[in-house]
Amino acid sequence: MSDEAKPADAGQTGKATSNFVSNSQIFQQAIAKLEDKQSELKELKSLMKDIEADVPMELEEITLSLKDLKKQAKDLKDEHIRTLLEDNVEYVEYREQIQDAKEEMAQAKLELFTAAANQSREKGDIDQTVQAGGAAHRLQTQREVVVYLNGKVVK
Repeated sequence: MSDEAKPADAGQTGKATSNFVSNSQIFQQAIAKLEDKQSELKELKSLMKDIEADVPMELEEITLSLKDLKKQAKDLKDEHIRTLLEDNVEYVEYREQIQDAKEEMAQAKLELFTAAANQSREKGDIDQTVQAGGAAHRLQTQREVVVYLNGKVVK
């Protein structure tokens, strides 16, 4: 029985149930329509992709040539680096210095993190500006640490 067909003395419960049923039907129809349109869109994209896949022979040849050239360039660069490693002492020294600098930087970050964590435990969150190396640096900590794994919070 629809809302319009009910007698005037029908209780509120009947109206509420009827409204719930009609709202549920509206949701079902909207969801069904959405699913139909999603399916239609997927089919249209598939048809368009099939047409795009049929490329002219000239384009296919150029694409293959480009891939080949990129591989040749990479191979030549790799060979150049190998030659530098074997023949150029200065290059090898720079690589070692870069690696040492990265390790020292990692140690400095660890020391900063440890100091900030210890201060934060003693005095609460930190938000202060520190002068170092002739520049101002803002240091902030937060008590809560949130860990994400593949975009999801790990609890």
